[in-house]
Amino acid sequence: MRAPVVLKVGGSLLDWPGFPTTLESYLQGRRAERLLAVIGGGSITDIVRRLDRLHGLGDERSHHLALRSLDLTAQLLAAMVPSLVVIERFESLGPVWEASKVPLLAPRAFLDEDDAQSSDPLPHNWEVTSDSIAARVADRLESPELVLLKSAPLPPGTDRRVASRLGLVDPVFPEAARRLDRVLYLNLRESRADPTLLPP
Repeated sequence: MRAPVVLKVGGSLLDWPGFPTTLESYLQGRRAERLLAVIGGGSITDIVRRLDRLHGLGDERSHHLALRSLDLTAQLLAAMVPSLVVIERFESLGPVWEASKVPLLAPRAFLDEDDAQSSDPLPHNWEVTSDSIAARVADRLESPELVLLKSAPLPPGTDRRVASRLGLVDPVFPEAARRLDRVLYLNLRESRADPTLLPP
């Protein structure tokens, strides 16, 4: 199976009225490629974060609740964008591509299994977001490219570590993406923007 390009779709895009049509147009522009999308948690995950600060839920419980919120935003995004189909495991990729659709990973099952089998599981804390989860997915699939679809512009000359310091990606991302040769960054809200290579 040819490895797909992984698209990390920022959860902050979910409250943008133009988001569904813009994302659908972007996907159609890459319809000749095999794609796999991962959506962030946006304001839904922020609720878990606020409740953890308020009530001290703890890292482990917050981590698992945040993963459930990503499964929810995957279902929401699939309801908004007709070409997306939610999957939970890589075994479902082929049938979705054969149907000329784009798989959208609800990542909780994948990450739980990866954590159990990995010698370097992602940390279970708020320094890990869907940025690092998407990087882990791309790494496991040996993807040729990870594309970060974001809500904010990327300053010229920014690399992955600077992007992390600026809050454009999470603190763990530079390490999670260390084996990925090609990471692209695109401000999806800017219709004329071109993807920018995000070097290590």
